Amino acid sequence: MSTAADSNVIAELHADLLARLATGGDLDLLRRLCHALGDARVAGDVCVDLALWCSTAPSGGEPPRPTLEAARAALLATGVVATDDADAASTPLVIDSWHRLYTLRHYRAESRIAQFIQERLERPPLRTGAELRATLEALTLTPDPATTDPDMQLAAVIAGASRALTVLCGGPGTGKTTTVAKLMSALLHEQPDLRIAIAAPTGKAAARLGEALSAAAAERPELAGRLDDLEPQTLHRLLGYLPLDDTFRRGREYPLDYDLVVVDEVSMADPAIFATLCDAVSSATRLVLVGDKDQLAAVAAGRVLSDLTHAARPHLGMGPALASTVREASGMTVPVQPDAAPIADATVSLTKNHRFGQQPGIGAFALALVERDHNRAAAALRHGHDDLRLTCDGEAALDDFLPHCERLLRAASEGDAASALAQIQHARILTAQRFGPTGVSQWNRRVEAALAARGHRMDDPYYVGRPVLVTANDQDNSIWNGDLGVCGRQGEDPVIWIRDQQGLTREINPRRLPAHETAWAMTVHKAQGSEFDHVLLALPEQDGPLNNASLIYTGVTRARQRATICAEQGVVDAGLQSWPERRSGLARRLSPRDG
Repeated sequence: MSTAADSNVIAELHADLLARLATGGDLDLLRRLCHALGDARVAGDVCVDLALWCSTAPSGGEPPRPTLEAARAALLATGVVATDDADAASTPLVIDSWHRLYTLRHYRAESRIAQFIQERLERPPLRTGAELRATLEALTLTPDPATTDPDMQLAAVIAGASRALTVLCGGPGTGKTTTVAKLMSALLHEQPDLRIAIAAPTGKAAARLGEALSAAAAERPELAGRLDDLEPQTLHRLLGYLPLDDTFRRGREYPLDYDLVVVDEVSMADPAIFATLCDAVSSATRLVLVGDKDQLAAVAAGRVLSDLTHAARPHLGMGPALASTVREASGMTVPVQPDAAPIADATVSLTKNHRFGQQPGIGAFALALVERDHNRAAAALRHGHDDLRLTCDGEAALDDFLPHCERLLRAASEGDAASALAQIQHARILTAQRFGPTGVSQWNRRVEAALAARGHRMDDPYYVGRPVLVTANDQDNSIWNGDLGVCGRQGEDPVIWIRDQQGLTREINPRRLPAHETAWAMTVHKAQGSEFDHVLLALPEQDGPLNNASLIYTGVTRARQRATICAEQGVVDAGLQSWPERRSGLARRLSPRDG
């Protein structure tokens, strides 16, 4: 996401360009709204709500704002703004039917996504419930007779097997990956030569998806050997990103040749690349979107998964058509949502947590935030659970973290690459930002200074045991943004041990490694798609835009066993009450009731 300073420069350049292209109208208003669009982009919005902007009192000596009607007329008179029912392809800015002002790039991406989803939702089911029943029974994918609660994982399998588009959402530990493995079982049972692609926005998230699917497949005998050649990919790699042209090989004219495409961690997906995915998925391909709507959204503006679930409202029940298919296929009766939008017939939410039974603090904290109950979340944090604690003592938190670091250093010094790569997954410091007193750079320096004080050598740029995070893609060598490695030695020469997405350990000369950085600490954004036994979440010293419930939730739920939040109580309390909102028109396009 751009900084405010970057945004001001870009907005001014944008305003100058549009002013030169304009053929009339109010150029001062055009400039002001170019800056508003720049501010919106920094905030993660893809558009400016023109009605809201016009009705908001100006600040900082800004002149009075016009009425909505006057603003629309003045903008359209410039010749560089069009309405969405006109030929918007030739104008840099677009106003839609709900008075949202977009740049043409964001408008096109959102329109492509909406059109793709609407077209998928209009299709008849690929399988009827009756046709699926025999498959589910053959694989013993049937409801548990010991409970009257509907099995939502099974409902999601039925949705994925019967629909051309499925949205599967749920928090950590709710069984999303297990559900995907069951869906693959069902589809492979019906089509043994099924061509499958699995992908995620980052290399680390893709690798994690592959590992989780392999583990889930071990519980499904019918999947034995079927996933061996299933290589997890980044979305960029799946779509054939061409960095020199900044474009993709795959698209409408050259679609993906798969029968099933599964995309995990969709909350992280940039709407622009998601729109490219929509173009590249052929009409014969099932698309399954998986993610946690409460996690941090993409670094770029937009919030595709959140918009989809906002329109679907799965917490209120399924759409009637999907509920009917589920009942016909399994005999289960599931909650049905009144006045459901069409996308509710393609969306299933998993809420039962299977991971945090031994972590009552993390579990209670996460559930409270999912239900938007900040008071209950704060109570879970103050309860004194062994697996979740709050401290404002950074030195004590660091001392508690250092034994993990020393175990990694010891494994690396013994030349044990496998053990070192395993140790790197045990603990991580997560921060809200890269720089500043509580940022990644400062925490990395603090860790290295503390380790040096304990007698460990930290004077070599590639000291043995240094954890590194890859921050760029190298397609030629199959090294991806988000991959983690550890510095070791080959004789006297430094090497980086790295585990690729197939789980194999590789030795790479540091000079051949793409851009990388020390990884004792990393941002919460970079940690999405990862899990660690112990997480130390360092929040900003003062409340601000980076201190919000989505970031805290994402950071804490990266922990498998224990999470420590390092911050002042007041900062945490303020953050828990702040859920970042991003403006877009996607939910409104998919559900007319939404504004």
